[in-house]
This record gives sequence, structure tokens and C-alpha cells, in this order.
Amino acid sequence: MTGEDYKKCKGIKKNIIKKAITHDDYNECLFSKREEMRRMVIIRSEKHELYTQQINKIALSTEDDNRIIMEDAGIIHSDKQRVYGPME
Repeated sequence: MTGEDYKKCKGIKKNIIKKAITHDDYNECLFSKREEMRRMVIIRSEKHELYTQQINKIALSTEDDNRIIMEDAGIIHSDKQRVYGPME
């Protein structure tokens, strides 16, 4: 890394990630197992009519379909899930 924060949130606008989400938010979500919500204003069109819409989305969550977060002796890591359970 180049010393900058590397932040990813699927489905969240880039300006919200850049301005409203910090590394502490990631830590709080991971350790407290609480979802972080963020409000966004988006522009949509329906039948060639433009309108703005304010939506509230889950930005950070510990729930993931593909990974399991495990804590062993104070060390947190994640493992990929198989179809029938976690990898051993």
C-alpha cells in the first residue's frame, strides 16, 4: 500500500466511501458485529423523467455469504466457506 486507507464498500457511492467512512468504522463493525448504514442521494430516471431519491443502505456488515469471520486467540481471520460448511 502507499500509506493511504484502502476502503471498499460494494454498492456505495465513491464520495460516501471517501468522506463518510473511516478505518474506525471498519473496526467498530468488525468487533461489535453491528451494521453501518449510510444515506445517499441518487439520480434516477423512469420513462425519461429524472428525479432524485434519498436511500439508506447498509455500507458495512460482518454478514457475508462467502466468508466466515473467526477469532482464534485474539487474532481475527476469515475463511472461505464451502457449499457444505467452512474449510478445515
